[in-house]
Amino acid sequence: MIVGARRPSTTTMRAARHENWGSPLEIADVERPEPAAGEVRLAVRATSVNPIDMHTGNNSGYEQSMRLPCIPGWDVAGVVDAVGYGVTRYAVGDRLYGLAWFPYPAGTYAEYMTVPAYHLVPMPKSASFTEAACLPMAALTAWQMLDAVGARTGQHVLISGASGGVGHLAVQLAVARGATVTALVRPDHHAALYELGAHACVDYTDPDAVTAIGKVDAAIDLVGFDFGASLFDRVTPGGAIALATAWSVKGYRAAAAERGIRAASCLVEPDPTALAAIAELVDSGAVRVAVGAEFDLTQAADAQQWVKDRRGFGKAAITVNATDPA
Repeated sequence: MIVGARRPSTTTMRAARHENWGSPLEIADVERPEPAAGEVRLAVRATSVNPIDMHTGNNSGYEQSMRLPCIPGWDVAGVVDAVGYGVTRYAVGDRLYGLAWFPYPAGTYAEYMTVPAYHLVPMPKSASFTEAACLPMAALTAWQMLDAVGARTGQHVLISGASGGVGHLAVQLAVARGATVTALVRPDHHAALYELGAHACVDYTDPDAVTAIGKVDAAIDLVGFDFGASLFDRVTPGGAIALATAWSVKGYRAAAAERGIRAASCLVEPDPTALAAIAELVDSGAVRVAVGAEFDLTQAADAQQWVKDRRGFGKAAITVNATDPA
C-alpha cells in the first residue's frame, strides 16, 4: 500500500451536497474520509457560506476541479479527530481553523473533512467555533486585497461592499494597519460600520455623495462598483485599486491605466501565517467578525439563500457537530 493513500472508511457521516450542478443541496450519508500523509481530519464544528460556494454549485465557479456529487465549502473550524502519517504540529483534540484546499475541493459542509495540516492554525482563543469559521476566506480576502494596494498608516482607503462578509473585516483590518477608511454602504449599516472603526460612511446609491468623497490613496472593490461615478475615478494617480470581482468590471485594466493607477485582480489563497496574525487581532479586540445568521447543517440551503438575498450584516454560519466529538 502507498503510504498516505486514502483508504476506504467503514463509517459514514452527514453532508450537504449537490447531486448535479444547479440542483438543491440535499443531506446525505456519505463515507467519512481518512487523513492522508500530512493531513488531519477535523470534526467540523462550523463552516460558513461564501458567494463562491453558490457559484460553484451552479456550475459557474470552480466546479472544473470538482466531481459530482459535490460537497461545498472551504471555511472550517473544528476539532482534530485524527492525524495522518507524518503530522507532528497538531494532535487529536486541538481546535483549529482555516481556509481548506481552496480553490480545490474541500467539502466543509459535512461532519468531518480532511485537510493538509499546514492549511490550519489554532483558533482565536476568544472566538466561538461559528465566529472562527466565518473568518478564513473573508478575512484572508480582505488581508490580501489590502496587501495588493499597499494599505498602510497615513493612507485613505475606500471600501465598497463594506457591510458584507469581506467588507466589514476589510474595514477593521485597514484601520488596524493605520489607514483612514471610508466605507461605501447603505445608510442602515452606517452605525455598525462606525462601531467597527470606519472614519466615514457614504451611501453608495447617492452618486453625488460618492463623488464628494474626492480622491483616495487606494480602493477595495468588493461588488463590481460601476455607478456613473466610477470607483476608479476616486483613486488618485499613483494609487491602487484591488477588485474581488474583476470579471464583472469590463476593461478594468484599461480604466486604471487611463487614470494612472495600479489595478489588481485578487483571488484568495490559503495563508496560515496571515490567519495566525488575524487570530491575534481578534484576541486583542482589534477585529471582530459579525455573524449575521446561524443555521444547522440541515439548513445549509437556507444559509446559502440568506447570503444570496443579502439579508443582513456580516456572515452566515453553518453549525455542524453540536457537541465536541473529540
